[in-house]
Amino acid sequence: MTLWPKREPESRGEPEIPHDAPLDSLRYVVLDTELTSLEHRTNRLLSVGAVRMQGASIRLGEQFYRMVNPEVEIPAESVVIHQIRSDDVKGAESTSKILDELNHFIRGTVLVGHCAHIDLKILRKEMTQTGHTLENPAIDTARVHHWLLRQGRYSEDLTLQLEKLDLETVAKAYGLNPENAHHALADAFLTAQVWQKMLVTLQNKGIISLKKLLKIGGAK
Repeated sequence: MTLWPKREPESRGEPEIPHDAPLDSLRYVVLDTELTSLEHRTNRLLSVGAVRMQGASIRLGEQFYRMVNPEVEIPAESVVIHQIRSDDVKGAESTSKILDELNHFIRGTVLVGHCAHIDLKILRKEMTQTGHTLENPAIDTARVHHWLLRQGRYSEDLTLQLEKLDLETVAKAYGLNPENAHHALADAFLTAQVWQKMLVTLQNKGIISLKKLLKIGGAK
């Protein structure tokens, strides 16, 4: 594994996002990652995909997708899931360069992800090796969906709905048709579509500011 030269973490001068800002005024970056495994002690970043949004509008021309050479063997059981093989990432750019580009892409935005804690955890882990920081506020659409379910009408299968929070199930609940699962950019775009629909519902339920949104769906 290549050990990238460490540097002192530098503040990017991240623009302050007012917590009283209306949701439809915010800039979002919806992102997803693919990993070598889910074992946090040993896993590495394989790819990252992201899509920008302005309020509820998805900016189709503003996308980010990079593959990363993890400098370790990709387990066969992981290849079955995301279809990324070691040969596919041999020519990929360095982790440090990709994180530089990602930090530029997400500057001044609220991050959104499905089960976003997984994405944030791997990104921060990689950043400890490169000296980058991740300071953006972040929202987890799985947490938001869980909250919305609890605000709705009771149904006999509510307990099951509260447990099934995977992206495919949640997307179908919003009338979307999931395709190309476990591809970082495809999953980021699907999550953006889910978020687009959630924003309308949230505002109808009085969640109209970033402060309120972070309270019910913040990710760390």
